[in-house]
Parts: sequence; C-alpha cells; structure tokens
Amino acid sequence: MKMYDFHSHLGKTRSGEENSASQLVSQLSAFGISKVGICSLSQYSMQDNNNIIAEAMKEFPEFIEGMAYIDPKAPDAIDEVNRCLGDLQMNGVKFMPWKHGYSAENCPQIGPVLDEIGKYGVHVQIHGGASPLCTPYVWVNYAIERPKMRFVFTHICGREFGSSIIEKIKDIDNFWVETSANMEYDILLKAVKLLGPRKILFGTDWPYKPTNIEIDKLYHLGMSEEELECVFYKNAEQLWTKVN
Repeated sequence: MKMYDFHSHLGKTRSGEENSASQLVSQLSAFGISKVGICSLSQYSMQDNNNIIAEAMKEFPEFIEGMAYIDPKAPDAIDEVNRCLGDLQMNGVKFMPWKHGYSAENCPQIGPVLDEIGKYGVHVQIHGGASPLCTPYVWVNYAIERPKMRFVFTHICGREFGSSIIEKIKDIDNFWVETSANMEYDILLKAVKLLGPRKILFGTDWPYKPTNIEIDKLYHLGMSEEELECVFYKNAEQLWTKVN
C-alpha cells in the first residue's frame, strides 16, 4: 500500500536539533512513505521558513509537497501567499497561531488572507490545540463561509479539542482531520466512526514523533484495506490536487 505523509516539518527542532531534506526523505522512505507534505516553523521570518521548503522542493520534487507557512497578521502576508503559491508553486498553506502569536478569534486579517489563498485552489492546514491561542472553532466558521476551499485540522486538534471538533465538523463537507501526534484511541476511533475514512489523513509530524507508531496506530481502528488506502494516500492525493 502506498503511504503519503500529509503533515511533517523541516528545519531546526524546538530543542535545537538540525535536520535536512535528505534526512527527511531517507527516514520516511525507510518506512515505505513515498511522498510528504512539509512546512518549516524554525526560522524567525515567514519568508525564511518558506525558503527552506522551496529549496527542499527543488531537491526532491517527486517526494516533497511544499506547504507555505503564513502569518496572517504580517503586513506582507498576502504578498507571501502569492510568492509561495504562485512563484514557488507550493501546494497548501499552514496556519499556526501559537507560533505566530495571535488568536484566530481576534485576527480579522485571516479572512482576506484566506480569500487570496482560495484563488490558487490549494488546501489550508490549521494547528488546533496545544495552546490557548489554538482553539479551533472559529476556523470552522471560515470553512462554512468558503465551501469551495478545503480545510484540515492537524493532529485532530489534540487531546484538548479532538472529540468536540469531530462533532463540530462531522457534517461539514470541506473539512478533514490529520492524525499525527494524537495517541488518544477514543478520539481516533471517533474520527473513523463519525467522519469516516474519506475525511482522515495520515501524517507523522516528522521529526517530532516516531514514524512507526504513527503508522501502526491506524491499523487498530477497525478499518478495511480499502478504507486504509483512503487514509494513507488517496485522501492526500485528492487534497494535493488543486481545484478551481
């Protein structure tokens, strides 16, 4: 079975450890993963983070799908959206309020930035949970207002919000969840039962989490081979295909 890692990272870790695109590709390939979506969170500037990803895309174009990391409150956020999605041909956008220091509930710049992203037909990833700044619920409203755009909550919003966010998005067609770093069996099982395998994406959160565990946990949720194919790669293929 093919495996596409929908959500990982590149660049120095929070503990200061260095890594490289070749290391990423080598380590994920060892587990049978043949494509990965990455963003960088390690640099001080939005542009420097995105430049790291652009270089990795050039080095491994068949393996790496680049995600732009955008701070919506930055004065040049829309310019950076156009640079990353237009000039650099990245294939998605990541928002992480915790790292950029804003609350989504009180950041009116998000709407215009999302509308600019929407012109490119790529998906949007949101880090929900793990910080008071990362409450996920307002993003559901943004998705409802933009039914042609596609949204993904990484980590199924963690222990803090996983169960409630599954309830919140179960009837919203343009919202998916990604599984990395969430080890709560009840939340993972609830995602399968309420959202279904076609709304769940496999990720590893490399280099932060053990890749083997992120793979193995999905085999304990009662999914058929066909359903696992959706989670491991078919849903990623769908979201990495740009829509008009």
